Amino acid sequence: MTRIQLVCTDLDGVLLTSAGGLSHDTRKALADARAAGLQVMVATGRPTRDALDWALEAGLRGLLACSNGAVIWDTRTERVLFDHCFTADQLRQVFVWAERSVRGGVLGLDTEHELVLQPGFADLVPDCWPHTVSADLIGRATRGNRAVKVLLAHPELSAPQLADAFAGEAVTGLRATFSTAHFLEISPEHANKGEALRWAAAHRRIPLTATAAVGDMPNDLPMLREAGLPAAVANAHPEVKAAARILLPSNDDDGVASLIHAILR
Repeated sequence: MTRIQLVCTDLDGVLLTSAGGLSHDTRKALADARAAGLQVMVATGRPTRDALDWALEAGLRGLLACSNGAVIWDTRTERVLFDHCFTADQLRQVFVWAERSVRGGVLGLDTEHELVLQPGFADLVPDCWPHTVSADLIGRATRGNRAVKVLLAHPELSAPQLADAFAGEAVTGLRATFSTAHFLEISPEHANKGEALRWAAAHRRIPLTATAAVGDMPNDLPMLREAGLPAAVANAHPEVKAAARILLPSNDDDGVASLIHAILR
């Protein structure tokens, strides 16, 4: 514990409570970490336009990995340090696979500046986020608005079932994961939270053995596998608990705060 220099934590379901906010104890733990020089990095599936605003409001000063690690920001300078977006060929490959192999599926495209959903996608996702509706998703991805993630929802198939279908096709150069049961998230294979943690540790000149990672869903597994100390909150998916070395209290019981305080002690 005393050797940990960087804590990488997921946001929803981990750092945030079920109500979507930071508890008093978690805010205090983040402040204590800053004062002690312990670095805290958030790695989230949320896009930059959402995650960056939240991080600045919450007073998080440091590295922020968005869209499952596709983009890494320095919140102090509000500058992108690293990004791994889709190429045009990769994007077409995903759409061809989805149209051929997942009949009835509905796609969404998360870009640097907007979320674009095909008609019907929002009906399959409770409390869907602000978005633009368009049937021409590929046309929305341009040089100045690159795609960072493709979403796939289906009226009958859950995200784990869609993930199995994707794995069975062995689509090269791409990776699929999920952070909710409602839709699949597809990214370039190196755009994941594990690669983000590895890059951040090298950038900060911190050995991976001196990092900790906390997650709750399968999209957090890559960073748990990279971290020196992998941890899961009590409300985590069974696969995430199995990959963790320690089990923390739930997100509603300040699990990340308890880890930070244990490290500082």
